[in-house]
Amino acid sequence: MENESGKVFAPLSPGAEKLQSFFMEHLNRLYCAKAHVVERLPDIVDAARFKSIKPAINATIEQAELQVSKMDQIYCLFNTRYSFENVNGLIEFLEKSFIGFQWNIGDPDLGAIMIISYLSFIECLEANAVHVLKLLAVKLHNDKLSQLLKDNFGKVDRTLTYHITNIYTDTAQ
Repeated sequence: MENESGKVFAPLSPGAEKLQSFFMEHLNRLYCAKAHVVERLPDIVDAARFKSIKPAINATIEQAELQVSKMDQIYCLFNTRYSFENVNGLIEFLEKSFIGFQWNIGDPDLGAIMIISYLSFIECLEANAVHVLKLLAVKLHNDKLSQLLKDNFGKVDRTLTYHITNIYTDTAQ
């Protein structure tokens, strides 16, 4: 692995190897969630119910695509790539949540609350994973990694959840 000056990092100590492994577990979870957003949100972008927030849906997809691209750069820093190992449960959960929403998209109450739940879960996962990743990047003494995380995961974007919540609460009145 190379640092910013192009020099290879010294071999990791056993403690650092454990931290790096833990880092990869969290990065894989975040990648899984963001890739799911990229793959599945286009399925609802043209839904009549969400016509008024189509720009927010598209912006969320674009942001997730950018974040996936940046995570690919992080994997390159570690000479590895995304792994499905240990994320099968997360994939199943996300897919069941999204399919449940799709089946109920016509129900103004259940459909909206299900997509809010899906997006909120991803936001919580992102906030947790990014916090842990930033802490581990500092501990691993990798400035380039810290900067990539800071630049691309500064704050969780809740814009789409906010818009759908407004749609949901407007129908409740």
